[in-house]
Amino acid sequence: MLTLLSQFRELFFQARDEAPPGWGEEILLPWLDQHQAVIDELRSVGRPENHRVRVAPDRNYFTVLQGLYVVSRLVDVLIAPHQPVNDDPALLAWWNGRPWWHGELPSMSAWGSFCARIGATLIDESAFHPFFHEVVAVESAEDPDEPPSLVEQHWPGALMGSMLLVRAGVTVRAGANVMDPAVAARSCLYFSWFRRNRVVRDLSHGWGQNSQWGTDFRRDYIVDGQLHYNVDREGRQTLSAEDLPPEQRRELLRYRHSVHNDLGDDCWPYDEMFIEPRP
Repeated sequence: MLTLLSQFRELFFQARDEAPPGWGEEILLPWLDQHQAVIDELRSVGRPENHRVRVAPDRNYFTVLQGLYVVSRLVDVLIAPHQPVNDDPALLAWWNGRPWWHGELPSMSAWGSFCARIGATLIDESAFHPFFHEVVAVESAEDPDEPPSLVEQHWPGALMGSMLLVRAGVTVRAGANVMDPAVAARSCLYFSWFRRNRVVRDLSHGWGQNSQWGTDFRRDYIVDGQLHYNVDREGRQTLSAEDLPPEQRRELLRYRHSVHNDLGDDCWPYDEMFIEPRP
């Protein structure tokens, strides 16, 4: 299945190789204005009925999932200025010791301008849920069984129609029996290419300069009061982390990281899928 979304690589490389510190609208908007057909395709993929359309792997063409992965890399860069800085060398690329992103960081306003131009809807949820929120920091509650609640938002998440583009980065308050503050904020974040504040893993890591772009994006949708996680894995033979109990496999899929006990950075949550009611 051919896709125009791969053209976002042009914008990604332009920002990486040419943009000055604090770049933003002056780089993003002219490119987006010249590529309306690319934006139209992105909006089309986000239509709710597309959660039922499975995208099969195709070695001969750049698929929609791989095009969406290009978009997700750009998004990872745009939200980076909103993240706390962690100088732990473990955050560097494990195969060459360099930062995953070695261009200049954009401005704080770049992410909002990008969302507005492509027609994304910012996530505005008053209660914490791992579908909508990525844990950046955890404050300990006095009650060890207190469920997570929102304390602060670091960057807004966004939906493209019914499809999740990226979750909001948040600080939460939770009891020690629910979330370990260090584990929930610092354990490996799966399905992500780059963060400034924690270790990340996705299926592009370790591949060559060209091969890494063959990575599939994970599609999550909100449809008819249900939350659909990783829809393209439904009905496929999986290679899940069968050495983990089902509840831990579900944790890595929903939160995308460990919450209470650190499960490490070499798990395989990529083939899990799940559907649950929206709260």
